[in-house]
Amino acid sequence: MQENVAPLDFSLLAHGLGAEYGEESGHPYLKLLYFGNSLRIFKDEVRYPEGIIKNPWDAILLYNYIASQGNQPLAGKWLTFQSLPNSISKTKTLNILEQKLASHFSGRTDLFLQQVKASMGTLSNEEGDADVKAIFWPLPLIPIVLLFWDAIEEENFGAQCHFLFDAHVMKYLDLESLLFLVERLQERLMTE
Repeated sequence: MQENVAPLDFSLLAHGLGAEYGEESGHPYLKLLYFGNSLRIFKDEVRYPEGIIKNPWDAILLYNYIASQGNQPLAGKWLTFQSLPNSISKTKTLNILEQKLASHFSGRTDLFLQQVKASMGTLSNEEGDADVKAIFWPLPLIPIVLLFWDAIEEENFGAQCHFLFDAHVMKYLDLESLLFLVERLQERLMTE
């Protein structure tokens, strides 16, 4: 992915990616928030704040985000993963992530609310019947809505989670990167 971003002019891309442009010793970088952490992304290196564990998969995701060249406003319309183009073969993976998250918090809505806040999620009052509706911004132009319904034993209703994405999400990430981003969010929520 570094090869894909090498010819790009970071100074022209910064605004469209929700990033800040900078240079260090003549080397351009983009400074952007990733799960609330301010990272510096050079064309050949990702620099994390001190104390943050580096993950090489994060770098691939971040370079994919930059390679998209962004510059597309949010649509303001939420879609399911299944509604995204060519997502059928990957839908099962997302369903597994959703079910794992729902099972983990089944009967523990209060803990789920705590984890949403700890993971920098914002509770939403948007219409809908979910017990918890939260919006996360893991990347500047990638909002993710998480809906959670807790189990109702007397009605034989198991806990459920569903993720929703802005209709323009694929202008910034491919499906594999989006799934990875959801998995990273799931890990953060489940780390108590």
